[in-house]
Amino acid sequence: MTDDFTQNQQQLVERLLRQSESLNESAFVTSAGGKVIGFVAKVISKYNYNHYNVRIVEVGDAGTVPMIAGNEVRAVNAAESFTSQGNLPAGKYVIMFKIGDYYCFYAPV
Repeated sequence: MTDDFTQNQQQLVERLLRQSESLNESAFVTSAGGKVIGFVAKVISKYNYNHYNVRIVEVGDAGTVPMIAGNEVRAVNAAESFTSQGNLPAGKYVIMFKIGDYYCFYAPV
């Protein structure tokens, strides 16, 4: 017996999952009480659609420029549509989170 709840969950997962030749995207869900640690990052360049190359930075004393502290990673801007090209400028500082296997941030243009 398959209940409606399980069937609806499967349909929701199928709707949220989007795959293409160059990109494999999926939505993620977090649970209450889960730890999500944020990092300050600097947008280096746009990769494709709403995906950007970013680097983690260290924030120092007030008035100083943040110093690059990590390697370049690819992150998703959740503020932009995943069906059209993003237009976030390089050099913008964002707060980035790692959720599961994905890095993401929310930065409206």
